[in-house]
Amino acid sequence: MKKNLLLIVILLGSLNVVKAQKLDIIPKPVHIQQKPEVFVIPSSVQLIIDPGIQKSASYISSGFLKNSGISPKVSIGNKHKKHTILFLVDKKMSLPNDGYQLSVTKKGVVVKGKSPNGVLNGFQTVLQICSAKEVKKGTIPYVQIEDYPRFEWRGMMLDVSRQFFDKETVKKYIDWLAAHKMNVFHWHLTDDNGWRVEIKSMPDLTLKGGFRGPGEVLLPSYGSGNKRYGGYYAQDDIKEVVAFAAARGVAVMPEIEIPGHSRAVTAAYPEIGCVTTQETKSVQGEVKNVWCVGREENFQILDSIIKEFTTMFPFEYIHVAGDEVNRATWEQCPKCKGVMEKEGYTDTFQLQNYFFKRVEKIVEKYNRKTAGWNEIIKGGTLSPNTEIFAWQGVNYGIESVKRGHKTIMIPGQYTYFDMAQSENERGHRWAAIIDTKRVYRYEPIPINDLTHEQQKLIKGVQGALWSEYLDLPARFMEYQSYPRISALSEIAWSKKEDKNWENFYSRLTNSHLNRLANMGIAFRDFPPTANYNKGKITVTVPYTNAEVRYAVQSSEPTKQSPLYTSPIETKDYEHYKFKTFFGEAAASPSVKAEKPAVANWNSSKIEVLKISEDISEHVDKNGIWYLSFVPTEETTANGTIKEISLFENGKLIKSYATERTLKTKSRLRFVIDNYNEKNNYRIDFTIENKEAKESAAKVNLDCSPYQEPEVKVTSSMSENPKFPFSSLEDYKIDTYLRTENSCINGDWILYTFTNAVTASKIDVLTGIPHHPRFIANDGHVEYSYNGIDFEKGDSFNYGNAIIYPKQAVKAVRIMITGTNNEPILAAQDLRIHP
Repeated sequence: MKKNLLLIVILLGSLNVVKAQKLDIIPKPVHIQQKPEVFVIPSSVQLIIDPGIQKSASYISSGFLKNSGISPKVSIGNKHKKHTILFLVDKKMSLPNDGYQLSVTKKGVVVKGKSPNGVLNGFQTVLQICSAKEVKKGTIPYVQIEDYPRFEWRGMMLDVSRQFFDKETVKKYIDWLAAHKMNVFHWHLTDDNGWRVEIKSMPDLTLKGGFRGPGEVLLPSYGSGNKRYGGYYAQDDIKEVVAFAAARGVAVMPEIEIPGHSRAVTAAYPEIGCVTTQETKSVQGEVKNVWCVGREENFQILDSIIKEFTTMFPFEYIHVAGDEVNRATWEQCPKCKGVMEKEGYTDTFQLQNYFFKRVEKIVEKYNRKTAGWNEIIKGGTLSPNTEIFAWQGVNYGIESVKRGHKTIMIPGQYTYFDMAQSENERGHRWAAIIDTKRVYRYEPIPINDLTHEQQKLIKGVQGALWSEYLDLPARFMEYQSYPRISALSEIAWSKKEDKNWENFYSRLTNSHLNRLANMGIAFRDFPPTANYNKGKITVTVPYTNAEVRYAVQSSEPTKQSPLYTSPIETKDYEHYKFKTFFGEAAASPSVKAEKPAVANWNSSKIEVLKISEDISEHVDKNGIWYLSFVPTEETTANGTIKEISLFENGKLIKSYATERTLKTKSRLRFVIDNYNEKNNYRIDFTIENKEAKESAAKVNLDCSPYQEPEVKVTSSMSENPKFPFSSLEDYKIDTYLRTENSCINGDWILYTFTNAVTASKIDVLTGIPHHPRFIANDGHVEYSYNGIDFEKGDSFNYGNAIIYPKQAVKAVRIMITGTNNEPILAAQDLRIHP
């Protein structure tokens, strides 16, 4: 028996020895074979770098030192030597241009690529292996890897117009892309809110159009405040960035925003715009932001601008935008109407096509190709060489391909990283709530809508980070980028059949988040899950050894907050917040504890479900309670909810007869004002699944942390009928006020309560919920105990102010003392704390 036990121990020990270390490579390689042995990197290791990638020698050397801890000797050549690390270009390899082979044996390390970029991709894999959690520093496990990308175009766009990022920040952003084998940096250099690239033939584009603020030709916007804000890149800066990117295998594609989104241009050179008697607004509310198509001199100006662009950017494409053009301006412009009459056009899309055909010729004149957003294919045909970026949705990519254009899939619904990552985070919402998992789920080729030959026109996939709301908090650009770009890189590189979220998430959280932190990225970590049940909050960490901290009284957890180690006993679960922290800079959004669902269902057939649940254990106080229906996945949001009723001791409290689809994420209000712990509460509702599609959801019941007293709202400003003053009286989180015009000194919004309200604190919020557009910049809040005499409270700080009343409040007033430099003002429901 002892002999058998000894054999088992020896066997288990040997198994432990031969166990291969997890390498956690992102994006996942195509083919990989691994052995348990490791190559121990000599302390005086030599890096032999092919002359074909000599420009990258310094980058390779410094990256190797940082990730391995060993300072290498570098020589330029292509001869194999033992115990060296060789980076070799081999044009005869039967791999795609960006592909590579990596061999690690007892003899050393060999990275071969068919092109310089292929070698650099192999180098990134070496760095990731060296920095994997289970790999001992100074060693490289024996591996044989053959790897190549699924798509030749693997891009990411950064908007530097709304927010200006200096040269060094842009270089770091490119460095991070290279680490993920992304090969195109799309640089959005011009827009309404700033022109960022020096054009020597038109200096005022940057001297005037590169700045906004008091006394500038551009008004403050997107949080820039009442100060001079902006900047631009000199042509030498641009060339430096382009060379920096090239050394890392990244091409830089510039974008000139024309003919719309051009307020910075027309502010610096007014003659470029249309002359009209009636101003029209763009989608973003800008005026005078369109190039005049009927002014012939404008095409000469564009020629000179594009010529200078080609001296800075060697990339084969120049992106000329074409999105969201305010064509209504052309309808008012005599010169533009003259072109339409001359050419026999019947609509302004044809005029837009006329414009881009002329731009194509200018671009081709300088041996470049044109790229643009999907709107440019409207109104007529374009050169088959023009590349289309399908941002408005997958269907626009399908249309582009069917018209014969090479197409980059960049649908806002999956790859726009200015979108919020959860319901309670800052960011846009018009496309979708986009977290890392949703990005990873995206498939760029719609195989059911395109033939095999048509599919070949989908050249690649790209993400975009628009910068409207990247001003605050600090380093929010990094938070919005990663790890969503990590997911995007695997979509762009790895085989479709190898995609698996659980596997990706394991690689990401085991090693790759630490790599991101070592790169200096303040990424968005994954939040914990906190559940409240029977007097205890229990937290589930998002991955092994995640650091979760908490705060009470609804304050935000910090690195100094208590570490969560065991369940927390409390009755005030709603006052706790929890957050994951990683290193010094990265963190997740904070989350509150959730009570168990009061009901749930899962149906995949046509049927009617009548659900009745005893919810007595979920109700524990008087207050305003909200019942919400939350689909378990985006794909399960099918079915209709109806006949919703709440009962107390068998007596109906309230019912809702109107049908609601699950897609609407309904949130229903109930008031419980006769609570007793002996009371019995029941919820009844009906689900009708009208199609044989999966319908699955959980039903939550939560008590509001705020009071909702009856209130009447009036204002000196006129309301937008779609966003009326009554939106500030309903306490619905998804409704808000928009005024019809911009605010000026002396404007006000008055909240008058039917009965005076006793509160510990009142939050007064302006702007659109979760992404602060149209906020009050200059102004303060006032409050009255009798509805007649008002006391001055706090000034607005980034659109928000707080009142701490000493007695019952009868009225609250927003007072504006200056314009917010926006076309309108928005305001939200008061948050009235008990």
